[in-house]
Amino acid sequence: MIAFVSKSEADCRTLRELAGLEAQSVVSCANIPEARSAIRCHGAQIVVYEAHVRDAGNWQELLEEVQSTQSLMMVVSRHADERLWAEVLNLGGFDVLALPFDREELRRALSSALRHSPRASLAAAAV
Repeated sequence: MIAFVSKSEADCRTLRELAGLEAQSVVSCANIPEARSAIRCHGAQIVVYEAHVRDAGNWQELLEEVQSTQSLMMVVSRHADERLWAEVLNLGGFDVLALPFDREELRRALSSALRHSPRASLAAAAV
């Protein structure tokens, strides 16, 4: 399960389409409270957070909670640069992707995140 925090439904649809995901595997969240709910109620393994979303809060506000639930955070931005990449990785985020999404880069990043997700290991161990 992926929680996508963005005001753009179009970006959410693009994420689903390019990654080849079914609609129910991506929860669209407009702000931090909705993202928190997606993590707690839907067990989101990955939180994809659009960095420059007005009125949605800041990705750093959610990072600690994401980490405490053993989920992973990826930050996406139309202005993805080395500074943002360094900040996200230094604070414990998993990856940074540029918008608009590149199909191969998106698939590579999501595949890598799922392989590294502690929640995936917990789910597999419970089976």
